[in-house]
Amino acid sequence: MRKTANAKEKIALLELIRMNPEGFLPMPDHAWKEFPETDRGTEEYDDPQHNLGWDAGLLEGKRPYFMECWASCGITMLTYFISVKGIETAAKEDVTKLLTDAGLFRFYDPEHPRVNVMTFTDGSGNDFFSVNVTVGDEEDTYLEGGRMYSFKTLNAYNRKRNKEAENHG
Repeated sequence: MRKTANAKEKIALLELIRMNPEGFLPMPDHAWKEFPETDRGTEEYDDPQHNLGWDAGLLEGKRPYFMECWASCGITMLTYFISVKGIETAAKEDVTKLLTDAGLFRFYDPEHPRVNVMTFTDGSGNDFFSVNVTVGDEEDTYLEGGRMYSFKTLNAYNRKRNKEAENHG
């Protein structure tokens, strides 16, 4: 049985990755921002997004991931950010397999996973896969497993880190 980490252990991992970037593939800049409880978007037609939780860890050795759990319009999603470095040509199925092989979640119907994979470049110029996995909607649940932590803990850490950077910068 795997030991269950807590939020402090996950934040310690984020700090280790931040302090030793040459030892890990890039971590997306999403890991360093503060998440409001509700993000109303920038356009009046945007539906509010409710930020529910986060997770971070390592895949296949030293490939970090950062996950945001959020809900909007009656749908709950997990969005994983994974560096494309070394797996630039990976197909959607390959990227999804990285997550399921790591035991992050299990699809109830593996023949019909509700997953979308796209690439993006973060503010630091690093390329990532953004893997959107549907957890469920108002009528059904599509996967089980995973864990997440309160944004309250991560936001407090990032506020402190940002103040320290401002004082030393």
